[in-house]
Amino acid sequence: MSAGKIVLLVFGIIVLLLSVGLVFGGGALLWANSALTDDEGFYTTRFVQLDRDSYAIVTEPADIDLSAAWIWDCSNLVTFKVEGYSDDPSKQIFVGIAEESDLDAYLHNVEHDEIAEFSIYPYDIDYRYHPGSSSPVPPASQTFWSVSAHGSDTQSLEWSLESGTYSLVLMNDDGSAGLDLRVSVGAKVPLIFGTGLGFLIGGVVGLIIGFLMVFLAVRRT
Repeated sequence: MSAGKIVLLVFGIIVLLLSVGLVFGGGALLWANSALTDDEGFYTTRFVQLDRDSYAIVTEPADIDLSAAWIWDCSNLVTFKVEGYSDDPSKQIFVGIAEESDLDAYLHNVEHDEIAEFSIYPYDIDYRYHPGSSSPVPPASQTFWSVSAHGSDTQSLEWSLESGTYSLVLMNDDGSAGLDLRVSVGAKVPLIFGTGLGFLIGGVVGLIIGFLMVFLAVRRT
């Protein structure tokens, strides 16, 4: 075998190995996009219980920077969904997302709990307690929410990425203390389907090219 055919054989094997990885990766993404999402295309967690004696449960502020929006439409990159209901039949749930500054002003001197650590599998949640002596006005009466949902039964909230620093808040709709809630969170990433399909197609094309390179390298003149 000539030196040229040896080089062709080595590169053909490398292309085959990379292509197999692309095929499996693309297939896994397409399977996950089909089997692990709900009817609306969201990857969701199971409902977990949040039980606190304070007026509100908030998440740590998330600093979102969409300065790369000129490259692609970041507003559609990820859409988040929060679903929840109150286990207390006498109370209704409120779910809202707001900028950190507005939420800090609303909950100033109000007893509330901030989620410091959260995991689903295994389920574990740690809170950071914030004491206070004031009672908040009903959250639905405020106008600073970027998006919100409230009422009886299961409430659903969807939110696309926006630049800023945001937190999620969970409360009773009347602003009273004592929370007994069931909450599920989810995310929809439209790029997963396109990425999986691209990997799969690229892997198949790579397999064809790799097999052709190996065949040309080992065939007799």
